[in-house]
Amino acid sequence: MKILVVDDIYENRLLLDKLLSRMQHDVISVENGEQAVNAFASVNPDLILMDIMMPVMDGLEAIKAIRALTLDKWVPIFVLSALADDQNVLDGLQAGADDYLQKPFSRAILAAKLGSVQRVIDMQNLIIADTQLLKAYRDENEAEQQFLQSIFEKLIKQSDLKDDHLQFWLLPAKRFSGDLICARRVSNKQIYFMLADSTGHGLAAALPTVIVNQAFQAMTKKGLAVSIIVREINRLLHSQMPAGRFVALVLGMIDEEKKSVELWNGGLPDVFALDSQGNTVHAFRSTHPSAGILGNRDFDDTCEIWHWQEACELFMYSDGLTDAQDPDGLLFGQERVLQTLRTARPGVEVTAIQQALEAHMANRETQDDISCMAIRCR
Repeated sequence: MKILVVDDIYENRLLLDKLLSRMQHDVISVENGEQAVNAFASVNPDLILMDIMMPVMDGLEAIKAIRALTLDKWVPIFVLSALADDQNVLDGLQAGADDYLQKPFSRAILAAKLGSVQRVIDMQNLIIADTQLLKAYRDENEAEQQFLQSIFEKLIKQSDLKDDHLQFWLLPAKRFSGDLICARRVSNKQIYFMLADSTGHGLAAALPTVIVNQAFQAMTKKGLAVSIIVREINRLLHSQMPAGRFVALVLGMIDEEKKSVELWNGGLPDVFALDSQGNTVHAFRSTHPSAGILGNRDFDDTCEIWHWQEACELFMYSDGLTDAQDPDGLLFGQERVLQTLRTARPGVEVTAIQQALEAHMANRETQDDISCMAIRCR
């Protein structure tokens, strides 16, 4: 070990130097507390043997000053002093010392205590080495995550979501979201939309959304029917994703000229059509399993078509919204969603939902990805 000896008496320093050197320790000696504090950072000792009564700065003040320094490891301090009544010992320990040896001390006891310190230091060094390895792994993982995130941001673009008739909100539980919101306006009167919720959380959940997004973007650009698009999404997921990786989704198209909504709902909560008062005038139920579960032969691409009489808002969301809990474990629930929508001002339904959920969760972290979207139908 590297041991810093602090004593104002030369003979004491010389004695400790010889004794500790015979024990195969490296010894650095200084003659007062101020020198000890100044030498501490440069010497970086494994152990400090500190006298108490010294000129310039005594041992207690030096101990306090050393303990006040920012340290990335524990450095034990032993007090060596002829003052050994209870109050002296208490003063030393309260100042930050780890042990107290009375002069003259037993060489055998000192050697035993040094051996004990050495074992602790060895364990500490192992912990420090493991911590450094863990930090290196964490830094590498963070760099990889940032790289993957940049790729995902390019693969899943949300530029088409900038539409005056559209509101949306997406809150990932982790860096990568398993929820996906897409929209594409193909004319002044027609807009495709999709909200998807992939199984699980994080990167594993986000990967299937790349397939879903790319299929949606490519096929809506061609103006294909909703049934054809959802069948292709199901085929891609079923053939390319491992078992158990499926995506609940709502996919549809709004045609304002026909005043119609064509919609396929597989595994997501009800999609609500709301009048100007926030009342539900129609609900699109989930009538299909999530995409990716069934093979192409068993898959049903039948869509529901609904016509509106008066202007309305189409509101959809993932189950992360209704499953969100308050500090007491109470779910946000569908009824609270509907109540919030009934009291929200037209055009700000998503903002109202976001504010209501944040108040409900009271700064708790979400355990699931949360997403919702509202589209104006006129």
